[in-house]
Amino acid sequence: MNKEKRVSVLPILAIVAVCIGVAIAATACIECPQPSGAAEERIDWNLTLIGDEEKVLSLDEIVAMPSYEGDGGFFTTVGSVNGPFKCKGTPLKELCNLVGGINASDTVRVYASDGYMMVFTYDQVRGDFITYDPELREVPHPELEVILMYEQDGAPLSEYDGRPLRIAIVSKDKLLTEGHYWIKWVDKIEIWK
Repeated sequence: MNKEKRVSVLPILAIVAVCIGVAIAATACIECPQPSGAAEERIDWNLTLIGDEEKVLSLDEIVAMPSYEGDGGFFTTVGSVNGPFKCKGTPLKELCNLVGGINASDTVRVYASDGYMMVFTYDQVRGDFITYDPELREVPHPELEVILMYEQDGAPLSEYDGRPLRIAIVSKDKLLTEGHYWIKWVDKIEIWK
């Protein structure tokens, strides 16, 4: 009789052990929100600058540089409007100056970690773009600034928005530019002479 009780208890103990294991695994997968004021997750990201010389900057070094804040947004090829956002980042021309600067005959190639690349002319680096209002009507613009954005609407970029670095075209007005210029996941900037 004792043998029968032991045999029937073993399957129950096995089921309980499996349930405890599943509960522990499920609890480990749950993300706990950080308390207000908690330190942001440190992002290990480098940007390579190539011009007259080559320089590699960490994300922390880029954030420590003088920044520019402005508003900007973009639209996609199918007319979907994104923004405008409040953007903060380092001016592209300042990054170019770290490796010798750019001349009127130069172009700047901006590369993303996913293989995307965009070429900017000297005039574009200095802010020469066609701008649009939120209804996608072409409008004149004040001075534009091309920045390497690391903050959008007061927070670090999300992965979806190009975390940690993205090109943005901004001004003091809430204007839009074409979306293909807003390169996500920027990891290299190269000046072509």
